[in-house]
Amino acid sequence: MEVRCFLYSCMLLLGLGGEVVSAQTFRRIKNVRELEDGAHYVLAGYCAAHPDSLYVMASQDKTGTGKKNRAARKLALDRNGRIHINDGGTAIFELSVEGKAYAFRDIVLDAWLAYTTGRVQEYASLLTLTDEELTRLPAKPNNKYSNRFEIIPSASARLSKTPLYTKEDIFTSVSSKKQFGLMLVGGISFKLCEQDVGDSLFIYKEEVQSPTLERREDGDWTFKGDWLADSLFALDYAQARRIDFTEIALPQGKSMVGDGKMPKGYVWTYVRKGEAGRLPEGWPNVVEIDRKDEGIQGNAVTRMVGCDSCTLGPKYSFAVPEETGIVWYRKAENDGGWLTVGLPYAVKKVAWEDADGETITSERLCFEEITGDGAVFREMEADEAWQAGMPYLWRPSEPRESVVCFYGEDTVVQPQESDVETTDGFYAVFGRYDIKDDGKTVFLLDDSGTRFVRAAAGSWVAPGRGYLVYTGTAFHSVRLIENELPAGAEGIETRMGGCLLPVYGTDGIKRGEICPGGHIPEEWPEGMYITPFGKMIKK
Repeated sequence: MEVRCFLYSCMLLLGLGGEVVSAQTFRRIKNVRELEDGAHYVLAGYCAAHPDSLYVMASQDKTGTGKKNRAARKLALDRNGRIHINDGGTAIFELSVEGKAYAFRDIVLDAWLAYTTGRVQEYASLLTLTDEELTRLPAKPNNKYSNRFEIIPSASARLSKTPLYTKEDIFTSVSSKKQFGLMLVGGISFKLCEQDVGDSLFIYKEEVQSPTLERREDGDWTFKGDWLADSLFALDYAQARRIDFTEIALPQGKSMVGDGKMPKGYVWTYVRKGEAGRLPEGWPNVVEIDRKDEGIQGNAVTRMVGCDSCTLGPKYSFAVPEETGIVWYRKAENDGGWLTVGLPYAVKKVAWEDADGETITSERLCFEEITGDGAVFREMEADEAWQAGMPYLWRPSEPRESVVCFYGEDTVVQPQESDVETTDGFYAVFGRYDIKDDGKTVFLLDDSGTRFVRAAAGSWVAPGRGYLVYTGTAFHSVRLIENELPAGAEGIETRMGGCLLPVYGTDGIKRGEICPGGHIPEEWPEGMYITPFGKMIKK
């Protein structure tokens, strides 16, 4: 049963049990009094050539003086005249108000809409500059950089063109000074224009929703609505086992508040792209989610840490770059028995204690088949890759009582596609798998690591482990059969339960599938491709 905590409102949100909707809703403001410091806004305009369409300022991939304007993208209005944003293609700005001066900070780029006051003709350069760029770039008395704008009151006739003007005057080609207005030009881009040039521009404000927390009994926390930092960071996150902030716009949190507590070091947190820096300093295991409708949905921005306590497993797919890495810890006994290992990412190194620890020389077996004699596993070569999502039998060549670290980098983490497998085979589990009743067809490796025994009601499989499904026996145990690697054998292909591996482009879009151990198809274009077990280059 889910426990839902409703803050500031007892109104139940519709559709909580259905599909997750992450769209932000914005409505057009019509009065300067609706502008609030810290609120989120979208800049939009109507093009005279296309009066039935709305164009919004698109997101941008970099800052600096190299780009003089901001591109526009077409967006639909709902029947109430509101816009809904559910992807990363639209620029969202946080407003900073100082008296009658307004500044717009691009949330993803953490940079300001800005301009120079130097001599121009019809258009002035509309720039996107960070705090450092605003202060570092050279400037002269008559040519300085500014991020300050002015909102023209509704009583002004100029509001029919645009409400947003440069606070600083800009020198024109005829040696006069005047304010330039931010306008949509031709449905292509937003520019700073002289007051009689361009199409109309309007400001849309994000609608506030009551803050809610869906808190399941298993520790899965999902946040929705609009939260204030004093409320959001006053919660005891030590009680959570997985945290999802992707449905909200995070407020800036410099530290925990009141009785608030940070999550434990193995709890994974998901936020929107560009908002990881809004979490209190030291927040562990943070993933920024950008594209929920793509195969690779986001990127890890901190070192990711997993262990037996990660009972819920990954919620989204995400890339783990080399500079962050991912580790999974588990205890090892000094008994020499086989252990099951099945992780949601490709392992690059296995070491004692930590990723920088002593490399472990080990043995591995991969599943072959189930016969009437038992479960058959094949001995693997030492240099065969650890594939993401594939379960193995593993043991150190020189066992010791210690902690084992499975380290990966430049890989993709995948969530579990199916909770329970029912066909014969050997499977990995990324989150805790509880056996509700007598397993019947589920078998677990026993403590000695020499055979599989039928799972009893109340038993469970820890995350990062493997389990066997065998529907063809009434016995309570299944023999483990080891097939040794033939002398001189080369190029043995590892099988992954007959499954194909997804392949993505560097843009996160799925390109197709290949067999485990296979190559990029000949007919595909040259370039870099990403699979669950790392990058592949086709030349």
